[in-house]
Amino acid sequence: MVALTLLALAVLTVATPTSAASVVDDTTAVRAAVESWFSAMRSKDRAAFESHMLPDATFITLRDSAEGWTRVHRTRKALTDMLMANTGTIIERFTAPPTVQVHGPMATVWGAYDFSVDGKRQHCGVDGFDLEKDGDTWKIASARWTVEPKGCPQ
Repeated sequence: MVALTLLALAVLTVATPTSAASVVDDTTAVRAAVESWFSAMRSKDRAAFESHMLPDATFITLRDSAEGWTRVHRTRKALTDMLMANTGTIIERFTAPPTVQVHGPMATVWGAYDFSVDGKRQHCGVDGFDLEKDGDTWKIASARWTVEPKGCPQ
């Protein structure tokens, strides 16, 4: 009984750092996938931009206006076409480190962001990304964000 307990303790001691390291590695990879998506948007690299998304990825924009919140749903192609057609330099960035949660093959990234074109802020809000592990790579399965033109932090 003592030998079995010691063996179980040894297994837990060895397994815990590996599991913790795996979650840290996945957390870093998930955040990097979203940052790479932002970078591909900025450089207008359509192939790279699309490579960070699952083929059936969907996107929802929730825009704050005087009339209340409006919702726009886009497919991967529609979002890509819209962003790649923009002639200005688009910069989307998190304004603080986002929260990243990982469980097995699924992950969520949630954080405040701002969005500018040619150096002029257009809006800010909150980004929420859902990612899935596709082989060894994290891909965006869906995203939704608020568009809040007023009240952005300076």
